[in-house]
Amino acid sequence: MSLVRIGILVAVVVAVLPADKQQQARLYDRAATAVQWTATFCDRNGPTCTQAADFWSAFVQKAKFGANMAYELALKYSAADNGHFTRTSGPAQGTLTPQDLEPVWRGPRDSGV
Repeated sequence: MSLVRIGILVAVVVAVLPADKQQQARLYDRAATAVQWTATFCDRNGPTCTQAADFWSAFVQKAKFGANMAYELALKYSAADNGHFTRTSGPAQGTLTPQDLEPVWRGPRDSGV
């Protein structure tokens, strides 16, 4: 996100904040209540948090397996000759002649310029 967009977003958030002290106190109390309610979710819903933890653990294990498998397959099929990368298709390397390497934009050598 660009700095201009972030600046506009911050300006909008600041603009909608209340200016009245009483409204600010009410907003602060509501925000504190929401944070406290969110932080104590597992105290109120123990089985749900246990299931979520089990799900997250299984998800992490699957992600590690998938990443490891992709890494190993990438190494196995993209590298040959003891880790040196090889080209499986495309033009051959090292086929330029000395005439190919001579720059043509300079003109003939005996032009006297």
